[in-house]
Amino acid sequence: MFAQPKLTICVPSRNRQPYFQETIRSLLVNMRTDVEFVFADNSDDASIMNDFMEDVLGDPRVKYLPSVGRVLPMVENWDRCVEATTGEFVCMIGDDDYVDVDVADLIRRCQAEYPATDVLIWSRMTFNWPDNRPQHCNIAANLDTGVYRVPRSTAYHEFFSWSGGKPSPNMAFGFYHGAVSMRVMNKMKVKFGGKYCEYPVVDFENICKVLVTAEHMVYSGRPFSVLGSCAKANSAKIKTAEKMEEQLAVFTAETGRNIDDDTHMKDFPFPTTLGLTACIAQVQHWFLSRYGYSPMKGWEANFAEACGYSCSLMSTSEDNDRAIENYRNVFSKWKGGQYLKHFKPIDFVDPVGAPFFTGVSDNQLYIDEEIGGVRTPAELYHFVAQMLSPQEAMVLNLAETFKAA
Repeated sequence: MFAQPKLTICVPSRNRQPYFQETIRSLLVNMRTDVEFVFADNSDDASIMNDFMEDVLGDPRVKYLPSVGRVLPMVENWDRCVEATTGEFVCMIGDDDYVDVDVADLIRRCQAEYPATDVLIWSRMTFNWPDNRPQHCNIAANLDTGVYRVPRSTAYHEFFSWSGGKPSPNMAFGFYHGAVSMRVMNKMKVKFGGKYCEYPVVDFENICKVLVTAEHMVYSGRPFSVLGSCAKANSAKIKTAEKMEEQLAVFTAETGRNIDDDTHMKDFPFPTTLGLTACIAQVQHWFLSRYGYSPMKGWEANFAEACGYSCSLMSTSEDNDRAIENYRNVFSKWKGGQYLKHFKPIDFVDPVGAPFFTGVSDNQLYIDEEIGGVRTPAELYHFVAQMLSPQEAMVLNLAETFKAA
C-alpha cells in the first residue's frame, strides 16, 4: 500500500446485499495498491454482509463499516464513509453501481499537468440490472477523448440556473460518481455544519457545497463509471406515482422526518413525490436559503421547463398525466403563477416495445443494454471500454476551459 492512497472509493449500502457483494467483487478484482475501499453496511440483518466480508478483510485496501444495531439515516451512513477515508480523493458510488478503479491514473495525469486539481468528474453510463428491465432499451457512452478544466463560475451557473431545461441540471461536480479531494471535503466540513454530509439528499447536497468551495474543476468526456439500477434501487421507483409515495414513506421513516415539512419548504411548494427534478430543486433551495446564497437570475423559468421534460420520463400514461396535473397545480400557485407558462410537458411516449437506436450519433455510442449478455454494471463497463479511447490516450486540455453546451 502507498503511504496515502490516491483515491478512496466508498460504497454505502442498505438491504441490497446481493448487489453490494457483486459490486465489492467487481472492484477488488483490480489489484492496484494506491486505492482504498470503504464498504459500509446499514442493513437490518448484519450477519449477511459480516459473513461475506470475512473473506474480504484480508485485503489491506479494505475498510469495512458494519451495521451498528440500528438503522442509520442515509446521511449518517454516507458521512461515516467519508470519515473513514484516508485517500487524497474520495469517490462515492451506490451498491448497484460500478466505477473504474483505474480512474486514479487519470487523477494523477491531471495533477501532473494541473497540480491544483480539486475535483474530477466524468460522464457516466447507465445500466438496468436484469431484474429491473420494464422495457428493452439502449445505453449511451460518450466518445469524447478530451479532459477539460471547467471554471467554477461556469459550473455554478449551469447547475443552479437549470440551463438547458433537462430534468437534472448540468455540471454536477461532486463525489457521487466523481472524485473530490479531501482537502476540499475538509474545508466543506468546517464551513458547513461540522459534518461531511448534512442533508438527507446527500449526493446533490455535496454538489451544492463543492460548487462554492472547490476552485479547480476538471471534466472528462469519457465515462469511467456506470449508474446501476436494480429492482430495489431508488431510481427504479421514481417513474411511478405509487412507488414514489412508497419510497418517500421509507425515506421519511429512516430519516426521522419528512423533509417536505422542513421550515425552508414553506415558500417552495414542490414536494418530493413530484419526482427527481423537484427533489433536486428542493436541495438547492435548502442550501441557498440556509447558507445565504442568492438564487441565479432566471432559474425559475428554466426549472419549469425542466419539470415539463421530467413528466415524460414516467413509466405509464396515467403516471405522466398525474405528474403533469400535480406540477400544474403547484406552478399555478407558486409566485403568483408567473412561471406556469414555462411549464410545457413533453408528449408521453410509451417506452414498452418502442424501437431504439444503436450506432453513433452526436459523438455518442448507443448500444443495446443487453449486448454480449452483460449481467452487471462492471460487465457492461468492461465490454464498452473496448470501444472507447484508453485512459492513457485521452487528451488533456487543461490549459483550456470547457464551454458548456
